[in-house]
Amino acid sequence: MLIKKEDSVKKQIAPDCIIQEYPLNNKNLDFALAIIDGRFPESGKTTNKVCQEIYYIISGTGTLYINSKEIELNEGDVYLIEAEKKYHVTGENLNIALATSPAWYPEQQEFSD
Repeated sequence: MLIKKEDSVKKQIAPDCIIQEYPLNNKNLDFALAIIDGRFPESGKTTNKVCQEIYYIISGTGTLYINSKEIELNEGDVYLIEAEKKYHVTGENLNIALATSPAWYPEQQEFSD
């Protein structure tokens, strides 16, 4: 299955985060590109109650704050964020290829302080 860039959907999901979604129409897998230049979420933490996320860092630098740890993110790194984990990310022009399994859907995402 080929999804052309022109068939993707660009969304500003937070002041410092832009997502480019590529519609796979597959309930088991989803793919997007993200650019974080600041903090996501804007405040507090986010949790995917169902979906796991795989981050592949294309370029830029950042820090993932998860499980009371600070994890530096650099070009070429891969990180698996398991479901139910509370986290936030800061980045300087952090470009991420991200896949989710099962496919991400808004109702399963929670934000907290």
